[in-house]
Amino acid sequence: MNYFKIAVLAIGLLATGCSTQNSGSTQIVSANQKQEKLTNIKYGSHERNVMNVYLPADRSPKTAFLVHIHGGAWTQGDKTYDTKISEYLLSQGIAVANLNYRYANLTDTHLPELLDDIDNVVKYLSSHSKEWNTRKNGFSISGGSSGAHVSLMYAYTRNPQIKTIIEMCGPVDFTDVQTLQYIKAANLLEVLDKMSGNKAVWSPGDKIPDAYIKTSPAKFVNQIPTMIIHGDKDEVVPIHQAYILENALKAKGAQYKMIVVPGAGHLITKLPEDEQTVFTNVAEWLKKYGTN
Repeated sequence: MNYFKIAVLAIGLLATGCSTQNSGSTQIVSANQKQEKLTNIKYGSHERNVMNVYLPADRSPKTAFLVHIHGGAWTQGDKTYDTKISEYLLSQGIAVANLNYRYANLTDTHLPELLDDIDNVVKYLSSHSKEWNTRKNGFSISGGSSGAHVSLMYAYTRNPQIKTIIEMCGPVDFTDVQTLQYIKAANLLEVLDKMSGNKAVWSPGDKIPDAYIKTSPAKFVNQIPTMIIHGDKDEVVPIHQAYILENALKAKGAQYKMIVVPGAGHLITKLPEDEQTVFTNVAEWLKKYGTN
């Protein structure tokens, strides 16, 4: 089975039912403060450094603000694929930033550059906190598939002020030989090497490349509350990866919650009832851990 095939072809966890938006700003008047949807905001110099920002009505600096990262095996995907969950969270009074980031390649763009993009998003949101009446720090972060991986790595290695993480169907440990054999059998080690910057050729029985170790979130878990959501029939990122992260969080004594969606594949929100399970759990978690 191709480890990232669906992530590359379907691109991301929440693609089904997502809608695109026109450039510009849409505002809905409320009694005290307007709801705002800001599209294609430039947060950096690269052409892919753009984001859509959803600001709920009656927000305050205590309102949860989620930075959401799309899937696509680090090499494809778009912020618009996560529009549906963002609209739902907006309806629940949660602010969201959906972003595009630079695609990983074999030359000059690997995980550190992707994390730089996330960092620039957080800095942009912080710098506009007064204008938007939103929080200046203590953001939450989430993602699906490869976006979940990037979210975890950013929170665990770059920004300890992240309040909480929600990872959905993400790969978390590239030191796991079973996982690497899975990837190699699909002839997709190159995708992993683009993200990690690995230059060595790995074969079963070889030493695990340092680049794989340094890009495995399970090796860097900390005390940030983390929610794990995974389908037990995931054909792209086996649920075994979710259990690896759960065990690492348990060993660290971190606050976490593991939600297994029975019968769900990598596109975990394909069925309406599964979508409702995911969306409501995400909102509840953010209301608990993403506010202050």
